[in-house]
Amino acid sequence: MEEEYNRVEFKYGVVILRTRRFLGLMERLGRLKVTRPFSWFLVYLMPFIAAVAVYIFLSQLFVLFSPRGQQVSTVIKSLGPLANLGIPGINPYLPIVYGWIALIIAIIIHEAAHGVVARSLGLKVKSSGLLFFIFIPIGAFVEVDDVELANARFRDSSRVLGAGAGVNFLLAAVCLMLLIFGVVSTMAPKANGIAVVNVVVDSPADKAGIIPGDFIVAINGTHVNSPTNISSSPWYRPGVVLKLSVYRDGAILNKTLVLGENPLNKTLGFIGVGDKSYSELLSVARTYSTSLFSFPAIYFCIPTLPQCQNAVPFGSPLYAFYSSPLGPLIVPLANLLYWIFFINFNLAIVNSLPIYFFDGGQAFRLLVKAVGKGRLSEASLNGITAATSTLVLLMVLFTIFGPYLSFA
Repeated sequence: MEEEYNRVEFKYGVVILRTRRFLGLMERLGRLKVTRPFSWFLVYLMPFIAAVAVYIFLSQLFVLFSPRGQQVSTVIKSLGPLANLGIPGINPYLPIVYGWIALIIAIIIHEAAHGVVARSLGLKVKSSGLLFFIFIPIGAFVEVDDVELANARFRDSSRVLGAGAGVNFLLAAVCLMLLIFGVVSTMAPKANGIAVVNVVVDSPADKAGIIPGDFIVAINGTHVNSPTNISSSPWYRPGVVLKLSVYRDGAILNKTLVLGENPLNKTLGFIGVGDKSYSELLSVARTYSTSLFSFPAIYFCIPTLPQCQNAVPFGSPLYAFYSSPLGPLIVPLANLLYWIFFINFNLAIVNSLPIYFFDGGQAFRLLVKAVGKGRLSEASLNGITAATSTLVLLMVLFTIFGPYLSFA
């Protein structure tokens, strides 16, 4: 028996390390008084998560077949097919460090939840362990006894199956709340001025030593916080000498430059910066921290997408213009919370779908069997499960590959 739990296997490029150590921890957590009531909450949460998943996929399908479907399809195709894979390093928009940390956490709590609930109900956990890709940890596994799970009462087996997606969903919700109310709500522009997002090479601003991340807070002694303060000024003409007060790293620097000629309108001056007003920066942070019920879709605008860079205050390049009582922790903390939320949410909704090889599909099969109360033959049970799985799987596949088809 010792050999069964302490051995190394190599399958499909993954190293499987089996160990007894996690079994004792699951046993202790399973004996807690709160575990069984909590498992009931998780099993009732599963159909809600599945409904959210179906709503998301159907909404996307309706958009693809709507008048703006072609425009949406073009954007999706520009991201590439790998954007549909939730694997950091393969998906170009999932960061390696934050993505792997979030994925490992998601898999570990998912598998552990199955094992803890199984032990709380007296069901056998055959083994547990860690998964590695070469020497890189990629998650964990818990192997609940299939025979005991299949023969258990529906009220017990459904709680085991619902535990994984349930805890993923709850962790996603907690991380999103912490991100919104604990991080983004504390963010404010570093200075009441014009934020310099980028600088044109060899422009007057470049020659004066202005760099991205600076704030132009005054020109010729007059406070400015919006580009319109400059473009509407009578002195904004080529050849005019300006004295700028620039905020950088807590200090005010004095810069002098000569306005160039605007390439779009030769009667206007040209500083050579891409900019954002103070009110725009303030609006981005406020919108992100107040849209939970009014516009929740904003939280699926991931920080690494170019289309989202002006909507996510902790994403590049906007994060450089905000400060917070959290200090230098604000960027890594915000990103870690975001990616734990994002990956756990997606893992939860996919696993809750009634597709047989997911937890939701197995729970659906057991539900049909329980409702049938022995009147359904094995063939009928298999047919209902297969038909439902096929229908939902087609919905998912059409959502993913629809943009690449000629009708989308």
